[in-house]
Amino acid sequence: MEKVACVHCGQDWVRCYKRKDSGQIFFMCPECESLWLKEEEVHDETDMCLSEFLLTGDSVKDWEAIVPCFEPAT
Repeated sequence: MEKVACVHCGQDWVRCYKRKDSGQIFFMCPECESLWLKEEEVHDETDMCLSEFLLTGDSVKDWEAIVPCFEPAT
């Protein structure tokens, strides 16, 4: 997977994750939780974050609802 630094925080690499409930693949910075859908360009800005994407209202539950995957970043 190509290493892509987060354009928002610059503190970590964007990584691939998958929702446990739907299997939907997305890309996210584990530091600031900025999130890109699979079809979006991870080099561009995004307004979405993990809590908005999952709508759980609980950051602990957010991390329990996802697993790492190994799709290449675009």
